[in-house]
This record gives sequence, structure tokens and C-alpha cells, in this order.
Amino acid sequence: MNKGDRLSVTERKQKFRSFRFLLIPLAAFLLTAPFIAPSYLTFQLTGVLAYAVAAIGLNLITGYAGQISLGHNAFFALGAYTAALSMAYWQLNYALSILLAALVSFVVGLLAGFPAQRLRGLYLALITLVLAVSVSPFIKHFKEYTGGMSGLPIERPIAPKWTGLTQDGWVYYVVLGFAVLCFYLARNFVAGSTGRALTAVRQAPLAALSMGVDVNQYKVLIFGLGSMLGGVGGALFNLSIGFIAPDSFTLLLSVSFLAAIVVGGLGTIWGALIAGLFLQFVPSYASDISEALAGAVYGGILIACMFFMPKGIIGTITSAVDNNT
Repeated sequence: MNKGDRLSVTERKQKFRSFRFLLIPLAAFLLTAPFIAPSYLTFQLTGVLAYAVAAIGLNLITGYAGQISLGHNAFFALGAYTAALSMAYWQLNYALSILLAALVSFVVGLLAGFPAQRLRGLYLALITLVLAVSVSPFIKHFKEYTGGMSGLPIERPIAPKWTGLTQDGWVYYVVLGFAVLCFYLARNFVAGSTGRALTAVRQAPLAALSMGVDVNQYKVLIFGLGSMLGGVGGALFNLSIGFIAPDSFTLLLSVSFLAAIVVGGLGTIWGALIAGLFLQFVPSYASDISEALAGAVYGGILIACMFFMPKGIIGTITSAVDNNT
């Protein structure tokens, strides 16, 4: 195990205190963003939070359990369409539709996680690749329900009058509330013995098995939980844009998720927030620099991040803090 895995509870608390100078202004900004930021920036930050929730899920699967998944776009789409269809056909409110999306994504994720018991690395990646490339054609096939290529409009939450908020501001706080809950639950899940078990499963599965860790059970469970967070992220993404279409869930989205969590920091919960920022802003900024060479600019930014910060942004910061304590 590396130094980060051997940290005691006291050392973790000290490290958290060293991050406090970053967390306090971040929390203050997130809580006040609709009041101090332009409306369009608030809209973009809502997308950041939705992406970040989904990125937590992929980080659990890849960063903590060491399973390579290229099918995260499928669970993002599953959660998005589950929430959208339940609101459109069953008239569920947005909160219940998000919970339903979480449940459906968790169950499907558990089923998809069974190959992870015997497969790993590129073999598992190829299995999840099937999910990634089939989700968009599947959605288009059932166009009488999903709207096909035309997509479906989503009824966004309306701000109560007593809040004095715009609709974008209210949606932002709804998504923020779910995002904070997901970050809190994920952080508690990977803390303590569960986090150590996942580290053992990732680094030395045979040694973990000899120490009584049920490796197969952890692999399936983490796939289910990661998929659930991917589905929740998709459902929250619905609320942020108010529209859903199959071309939003291509293989490129899955690859982008994988790249984003690497940039944010594999095996870190807070790296998911960086991943959300990366997914929301970097592609658009790359297009602004050169629309014809947007892919090249995007790739250059990704390579630069990996070259100067091979552990990801949060991983690099954490290592710097560890070296100074």
C-alpha cells in the first residue's frame, strides 16, 4: 500500500484541516453562486455538479476498485431516461424521478457487474464497450416512448415564489443538494475499512482474498454503486438542460468521463468535482480557441494535465500536502 492508504485517522484529520483553506471559500461560492454569478454561469455550474455526481460513480469503479469501464455513458443515459420517462408518463415529481433513476441504475449496474468477477483490464473494458456503443441505437429504436432523434423536453422545477430565485437558480440548488448528498455518502463509503478493502481489491486481489475480503462481492457492489451514481448524474443533468436526446450519450461521453476522472485524480472523491469542471468547460473552451481543431486542442490540454500532474489535480495536491506534514 502507498502512503495515502496507510494514513491514520489522526493524520487524515490533519490533512483535512490543511485543505480547509480551499474548502471554505469553495463552499461559500457554491452556496451563493446564483446570487453572485451571471445566469448563464449558474446554468453551467449546474451541469458541472451533474457531471461530478456521475464522475464519482466512475471513480469508485475505476479509481478505487481498479475496474476499467467504458460503459458509463449507458448508465448516465439510463438514469436520464428513467427520470424523464417517469416524469412524462407517470407524472412523478423530480425528486421521486431521481430516486427511481438511482434504483434502476443500481439494479442494472449490479447485473452488469457480474462479469467483473472474472474479467478485468481490457477484457472487462471490451464488455462495457458493448454497453457504450449500444445505448444510443437502443434509445432510437424505441422512439415511440423516448422520442427518438427528436428527444424529449423535460419539465424543469419551478422556483417557489418565497425564494425570489430564477428557475436556473432554483434548479442549481436542487442539483447542489443532491450532489452534496452523493459526495457525503461516497466519502463515507470509501472511508475506513471499506476503503482499505477496495484498495486491497485493486492492488492485490489474491492477497485480499486470503485476508477474508470477498473480492467478487466487492467488485459487483462497487459496479452497482458506481452505476447508481452515474444514473443519478444523468437524472440531474436532465434538470439542468430541460431536454434529453440520444446523441448526448455517445461513446465519446464515456471516454470523456474516463479522461476527466484521470485529470481530477483517480481514487479521490474531490477529483470528481474537477472532472465535472473539465467536462463542462474544457470542450467549449477548446472550440472557442479553434473550432476546426477543437479535438486537437482538447487532447493537448489533456496531455498537458497528465504530463505535469500524473496523479491528477487532486492527487497532486494531496501528495504535496502529505510531503509537507
